[in-house]
Amino acid sequence: MTPFVRRFVAVPMLALSGACTSGSSTAEAPPAAPPARASAPSAWVPVRAASRVALAEAPALVLSGPDAVAALCAPFRARVQQVRARPGQQVKAGAPLVEVLMPEVVEAAGAASAASLRLEAYSRQVERLEALHAQGLAKLPDLADAQTQQAEARAALVAAHAVLRVAGLAPGEARGVAERGTVWLKSPIGGIVTEVRAVLGEMQPEASAALVRVAADGPARLEARLSARPPEGASFAFVSSQGIAVPVRWVGQSPVVDAADGTWRAWFEPEDSAAVLRAGQGGRLRIHAAAGDDTVLVPARALAFDSARTVVFTRGAEGQAERREVEVLATSGAEALVRGPLSARDAVAADGAAFLQEAQAGDGDEVTP
Repeated sequence: MTPFVRRFVAVPMLALSGACTSGSSTAEAPPAAPPARASAPSAWVPVRAASRVALAEAPALVLSGPDAVAALCAPFRARVQQVRARPGQQVKAGAPLVEVLMPEVVEAAGAASAASLRLEAYSRQVERLEALHAQGLAKLPDLADAQTQQAEARAALVAAHAVLRVAGLAPGEARGVAERGTVWLKSPIGGIVTEVRAVLGEMQPEASAALVRVAADGPARLEARLSARPPEGASFAFVSSQGIAVPVRWVGQSPVVDAADGTWRAWFEPEDSAAVLRAGQGGRLRIHAAAGDDTVLVPARALAFDSARTVVFTRGAEGQAERREVEVLATSGAEALVRGPLSARDAVAADGAAFLQEAQAGDGDEVTP
């Protein structure tokens, strides 16, 4: 290679080398920005109106009224002579359903009839002797003897009537029972025959099971087993297995707590007297909180406890979290009924403890998401 050619090639190489050197001497790139932290330590959930959501539910059972169910029993030994009742039969109050033979009752009816006749005779004799004794024509021992017989007859009549009353018979029915020899068991209420256990010719022991049962519609009460006392002003509704809700009102509560499960019984009745609750029907009692502008439902985890105060964090107009103090009225599962400066238009932090921890780490007054 000639000297001229070597100079011609060397010049571009030097220029290229200078360009490479000058490119490597440029300023270094700025460091990458740190990753942005999460927008908020918890999600936001809407506040719900307390009156629209059931605060709690409890098992409930409809109890029959005392005058809605009747059982026909033989109070003494009895043999069934005749049965007029059939399941599903409509009967009126006082209708004779079962005819039975009760020896003790028939004997008492006969004794009552005999004692009534003796009492009538001795009463006339006492009246006659008293009149004669007033005129000095009768002896005092004769009058005293007649009065003694009168008292004994009256005592026998009273004893016989007592047996008849146990059998459900009036004193005026004694003669008819004594002549007939049998007693009709009558329905004490009007309604539907639901059970017939009487068998013709069967001998029933004393104080045996019911021979016939009758049921009728009537005022019924609801019994529920509650695990906690409902909040003041709460409303209630009974929801049967058919899904129909019947508003009910509080009647009373048992002062004794069941040691087996820690619940206590409370009783309710329909608010509408025309509403009919069928005895034996089961369902659920729904407890609704009292409607109020400052009473709402929030998630139980939204509550945060700062010393002796209970607070929640709401989402402000500009997205910041604001602390608000509330009063806890009741809790049920995952929800809590609170009273405070909240409304159904607000949203609260689903995890109040996370917001409280961040607030305490900062200025303690406000958390910026």
